[in-house]
Amino acid sequence: MLKNIFKEKILNGESLIGIFASLGSEIAAEVLGSSKIDYTLIDMEHAPNDIRNTVNQMQAVKAAGGECLVRIPVLDPTYSKRLLDAGATTIMFPQINSVEDAKIAVSSVQYPPKGIRGIAGATRANDFGREKDYLNIADDIICVICQIESLSACENAKDIVQVEGVDILFIGPGDLSADMGLIQNRNAPEVKSKALEVLKIAKDFHKPCGIMVSSIKEAQEMLELGFSVIAVNTDLVLLRNATDEISKIKNNI
Repeated sequence: MLKNIFKEKILNGESLIGIFASLGSEIAAEVLGSSKIDYTLIDMEHAPNDIRNTVNQMQAVKAAGGECLVRIPVLDPTYSKRLLDAGATTIMFPQINSVEDAKIAVSSVQYPPKGIRGIAGATRANDFGREKDYLNIADDIICVICQIESLSACENAKDIVQVEGVDILFIGPGDLSADMGLIQNRNAPEVKSKALEVLKIAKDFHKPCGIMVSSIKEAQEMLELGFSVIAVNTDLVLLRNATDEISKIKNNI
């Protein structure tokens, strides 16, 4: 039986911690997938990941025993269709600014009559045609994450979260801060205040809410505040930070 362990855990009230994969490396994805983090998100929006190497990284994460999510680059049902057929079970949609955007996102992952997802015979998603009941169970397996990354999205969050099929709201502080005129100041009090407003809305409608953070300390703070899906940086930044620390060794002698 096909399952979405990430969705099952989050709907069961668990808090999940993960990392965005933006290096475009199957080996890096395997390292993340074999770790104790709850999920690895393959990023197609701000990383040079195309469909093919995204699928390769999905395979690496799964083979290593991890849970894999994918962020598509833009709200386009073509990406959703291809990634779902390739086996993605949780998709993050960037820049969901309105109810209309949320409905497009949900529609793109659901089969008719509820949605517009095209039907394919044998795909990685249905175990290459072996899962005969896939068309009947797929809509329940797929998890939809809508990113709240603008003031208009924050203003519409109460309506977005009520769209049937939206499972999680996820705040992107970087883009939100830029839209608020606070570019490169994602930790500004005004940005945090907006994020907490969205968190409260999600909680009011019994939906999980996630957020991107840049440190373990910030992740712990967000968990205490009630966020339940935390992304702690990217593999690229973690590698950069560790490398930069090593480069300082000679300066400390």
